[in-house]
Amino acid sequence: MRRKDKERLEARRMRGEGMTITKIAEELGVSKGSVSTWVRDVILTDEQVEAIKVAKSEKHLSQLAGAAANREKHLKLRKGYQQVGREAARNGSRLHLIGCMLYWAEGAKTRNNINFVNSDPEMMLVWMRFLREELYVENERIRVHIHVHDAANIPVAEDYWADLLQVPHSRLGKTMVKDGSNTRLNTLEYGVCSVRVYSTELAMYMYGAIQEYCGFDRPEWLF
Repeated sequence: MRRKDKERLEARRMRGEGMTITKIAEELGVSKGSVSTWVRDVILTDEQVEAIKVAKSEKHLSQLAGAAANREKHLKLRKGYQQVGREAARNGSRLHLIGCMLYWAEGAKTRNNINFVNSDPEMMLVWMRFLREELYVENERIRVHIHVHDAANIPVAEDYWADLLQVPHSRLGKTMVKDGSNTRLNTLEYGVCSVRVYSTELAMYMYGAIQEYCGFDRPEWLF
């Protein structure tokens, strides 16, 4: 008898005993689709049908409880990260204050990364100093994205920002071309630069520090 035939017969036997399709698939190491096809004509008793419903309900409740516990765990972590930021603000340097205020004004307010976007080279240099000297972020964690208004400017813009920010070209993402007015074309020769660091911890740290510096609470920054 072929292996598949044996699995099919075993699946039918297990289904006849009232096992769920998911459990049968796990026991036999096959797909739920295969099991469903093999046992579609197996008749279950009313008691077996009810038992399967109860099992599915209990599994669903268990999954919901697990998801809730996981959400609570990560919320607690985010609160902790914000508290570290608040404590840093209480003893923050001038550069620390400047970096946090720059981010409040110009940063993208996301939960899982810090992303600072600007075209002003001096402002970007200050931001990079803040990342390196206050947050201890190394180049390996930095991702740079550039937007230019003219595709012909891509090589020049990439060299400009890589050199200015002192990051290797390997940390540059794909440069994007965006539409703009003639005035913007003349003004932004090197386009707009985005510096992103993927880290929930740093994002929450920044939010905590900003709230501490400015004396307000914004609970939505936890979510």
